Amino acid sequence: MNGEALKRKLGGFDAAMIVSGAIIGSGIFINSAESAKFLQTSSQLLLVWILGGLIAFLGGLCFAELGAMFPQTGGQVVYLEKAFSPWVGFLFGWTLFSTIQTGAIAAVAYTCASFIGVFLPLGRLGTVLLAAAIIWLLSLVNLLGIRPGSIVQNIFTALKVIALLVLIGYGLFWQRPVPLEWGAFFPQGFNLGILSALGLALMPALFSYGGWQNLNFVGGEVKNASRNIPLAIISGVALVVFVYVCSNIVYVKALPIGEIAASTRLASDAMRTMTGPLGASFISLAIIISTFGITNVFVMTGPRVYFVMARESMFLPVASRLHPRYGTPHYSILLQSLWATALLLTNSYGQLLRYVTFGDWIFFGLTALALLVLRKKMPDVERPYRTWGYPLVPFVFLAVSIAVVINVIISAPLKSAVGSIIILGGLPIFAFFRSRETREAS
Repeated sequence: MNGEALKRKLGGFDAAMIVSGAIIGSGIFINSAESAKFLQTSSQLLLVWILGGLIAFLGGLCFAELGAMFPQTGGQVVYLEKAFSPWVGFLFGWTLFSTIQTGAIAAVAYTCASFIGVFLPLGRLGTVLLAAAIIWLLSLVNLLGIRPGSIVQNIFTALKVIALLVLIGYGLFWQRPVPLEWGAFFPQGFNLGILSALGLALMPALFSYGGWQNLNFVGGEVKNASRNIPLAIISGVALVVFVYVCSNIVYVKALPIGEIAASTRLASDAMRTMTGPLGASFISLAIIISTFGITNVFVMTGPRVYFVMARESMFLPVASRLHPRYGTPHYSILLQSLWATALLLTNSYGQLLRYVTFGDWIFFGLTALALLVLRKKMPDVERPYRTWGYPLVPFVFLAVSIAVVINVIISAPLKSAVGSIIILGGLPIFAFFRSRETREAS
């Protein structure tokens, strides 16, 4: 095994930019319309996105304690392995590599390329080739070191936050020609039907708020990690919640709830209402910046997980090597990009993501449970940050994670079954790696 270690080169600001940049993708520009399909009033839409932000914040608090407690590379692979068993950690890493991270890279790179097509018509083949070029350009940048990757991240996260603040600033001061009707929270009273509708509307918001866990993947490269990881997660998630809620205030100010629900490009439609075609073009540019930035986060952080797995004989051995000059897990980066490109070229990433998106919430729930288990299992381990509101916060986040998974299973049983098969398909692969390690040790 290569004994070299990753170097701590990321400061607190870099870490916060990874958190915010990993959450803000294309979802905030589109997903409020998906939430609105289940709702009756604008006030309900705002309630849903405030609740989603609160849940994300609770999850961030859980990851903050674990990241400070184990300030090392690997994130959930490390936490699940220490709390439960190596095979549980492996299943997370397997799902991340096979579908979640690589599928997301393919999906957001394609979204980025398709919005570039708004300004430069490309056609289907041109869009796919440009998306592949984006993946490999960012892979090259991140192969050259964690600092070049984080500089790109800092620039693009700042740009997309600025773009959203422009949307918010203009929208808040824009004078709507007719009075805004917020509507009652519960126009027909509070009942099981409205509770179900709120739950369904919450799903797109929750998926838009996900991503803070990416910082924990690179925990071993954060300076003063025990302090900076919790600080970055809490500040980064708080910034995103503020921006997301304010963005939704602008949407409901610009458009009635019915038009929001019918929109396929919500942010563009809202800006078009307020400023005309120029505003819609601005949003297209903002989505290009946002998706380029989030692709960079995924390209940067995922390989660190596979690197740790390979060091523990749970992945291809070549992934455990660091570049002799740049100190990056270069083979791990290349393997991830090869698979992401394959998913892109075969156009299978969308289907795979639909199958395993709920897997993210399975592992969120298991991570919250790991926090509870490790408090009992390792009571004497130093905890530089302790989750505020423990044990209520991890219990609530665990309960929400279970509810999300059950909701997906009920609403899409076949896709959930296929997704479960993909996740559990990692077990024989884990057994293979373990048996090979045993043979090599004997």
